[in-house]
Amino acid sequence: MSEAPVTRPERVLFVRAHPDDETLVSGGTIATLLELGAEVTVLTATRGERGAMLTPELAPLEGDGPRVAAHREGEIAAALAALGSPAHLWLGGPGARPTDLPERRYADSGMQWGPDGRATAADDAPADSLTMADLGEVVDDVRAAIRSTMADAVVSYADDGGYGHPDHVRVHHAARYAAKAEEVPFSMIVDPDSGLADLTVDVAPVRARVRAALEQYRSQLTVDPVDPADPTALSWVMPHGERQVAPAVEAFRHDADPVPPTPQTFAEFTPQGKATAVVVSFVLGLVAGGLGSVTHQQTIGTFPIGAFLPTLVVVGLLAGLRLLSRSRVLVVAAWLGIAIATTFLLQLVLANTAGYVWMIAPTAVAFVVLVWPDFGDTRRPTRGDARLSGPAQGRE
Repeated sequence: MSEAPVTRPERVLFVRAHPDDETLVSGGTIATLLELGAEVTVLTATRGERGAMLTPELAPLEGDGPRVAAHREGEIAAALAALGSPAHLWLGGPGARPTDLPERRYADSGMQWGPDGRATAADDAPADSLTMADLGEVVDDVRAAIRSTMADAVVSYADDGGYGHPDHVRVHHAARYAAKAEEVPFSMIVDPDSGLADLTVDVAPVRARVRAALEQYRSQLTVDPVDPADPTALSWVMPHGERQVAPAVEAFRHDADPVPPTPQTFAEFTPQGKATAVVVSFVLGLVAGGLGSVTHQQTIGTFPIGAFLPTLVVVGLLAGLRLLSRSRVLVVAAWLGIAIATTFLLQLVLANTAGYVWMIAPTAVAFVVLVWPDFGDTRRPTRGDARLSGPAQGRE
């Protein structure tokens, strides 16, 4: 397990379901990364419209979705400022929505407590809620955020959403799929005492920032006063009455490494891959040359099918290798195979029109294929090219 925090600037995207989630379980890591010079963005999926309003002065807002959303927007803005001012995006909004789609807002899906003490889906999730939205659309929005922020890593919930909240679970799946699609590492928040952590971050040095951030969420929790005997201690009471204590470290488990992109050109192959490709191309050339030498005298009526079809095979083989691999090396290897097979079977090549065609055609085709220029680079775009418009675009 690594116990050292990130030591170089990175672009990290934290994907959360509601305002306050980013601070409750990863606020210390966010503050630490910012102090280290990393570029951090918090992506929040919903405004938490169905959250409880704890204080008497805020109680009248409860159940009034638009007013609750506006209040919680103010809370998260103040909390993020206390953490060190990471960038902030709303899922479905600028920077977190494909540019060819109209913006949208995802509503809080709500939850209820199950008999086992864990959250379960609410019976009345609204039609515009996060869990009612098509998962593919949510994934595309997270992918847009990864691109607009040029994120090097994505961090979100574990697959159970921490305690089962359906919005948390949906965000986990969307963030995980999006990270895999964009080929960036994905990490999940885990209990520091679970034994599952691949990375722990010492958050004690930024405890004051986390406390200040949590104190902004007066509608959602009550932070215990500072203990004079232990000023670094931090605890709070949740809406359902549970007291939670901030751990000394925040822990994360890395998902499996992203599947490396499949090589698309000869230049992208590994040395072993290049050697294998050359051998395969040579063998294909031997086969094509042998078949052509054996069959080139065949006719159908007066049509020289034996000379026509082998030449067509040579054109397809050499041109295909050049177009697919964007390499002349494989073309030469295949042509050598054809030439060697033809030379070995030279006694079968008669001194007639079909024989002359078969002797000359492969070399002529190879010459044309080798001398034509590359017509543009059709390979996958690099991460530096994969940018979408949005407020975070272009940050270096």
